[in-house]
Amino acid sequence: MDYIKSNYNIISTALFVLAIVVAHIFSTNNYDWTKNTISDLGSQGYDRKLIMQFGFLAFGLILSTGILANGLTWRTSPILVYGLCVGLTGVFCTKPFFNLENYSASQASIHSALAQIAGVTFTLGILLQLFYSVDKSEKWVHFTFLILVVGFSASFGLLKNYQGIAQRLLYLTSFTWLLKYYKT
Repeated sequence: MDYIKSNYNIISTALFVLAIVVAHIFSTNNYDWTKNTISDLGSQGYDRKLIMQFGFLAFGLILSTGILANGLTWRTSPILVYGLCVGLTGVFCTKPFFNLENYSASQASIHSALAQIAGVTFTLGILLQLFYSVDKSEKWVHFTFLILVVGFSASFGLLKNYQGIAQRLLYLTSFTWLLKYYKT
């Protein structure tokens, strides 16, 4: 139990990455990783969405539980909200990336709102780590990740035909920070 309490960020991220890889391997419906998002792998009406839904839920639950088990602080509270929102995107699925007439627009809107809240709170989490850091080189590392996360988030909205690439770069940057520089 102590291993899980000490390494919840590693465990949650590893399970999430594993789910992403497995979902890619078994993807259908002309899924294109350069254009389609990771959320599309768990979209409404997609016959293999359970793989990605599990990934979102496992990541969110393990990350949030780990934060709470280690004691919630101002420094960790934005990452808690981030984890909860990512987890809930596994419950509220995005609209289908293929032609499907019947899907819930409200569920897709909730998914989108949760994803945006997750992005904002993750960015806030990096910002708080930046302000709480006393070491100058550590501050520069957090600042660099802050710029990268904001930049990749902006490019996600600007590069409609390459959203998949932009999102994967955002995830890579976010996971690197979460695994290496996030402090409880």
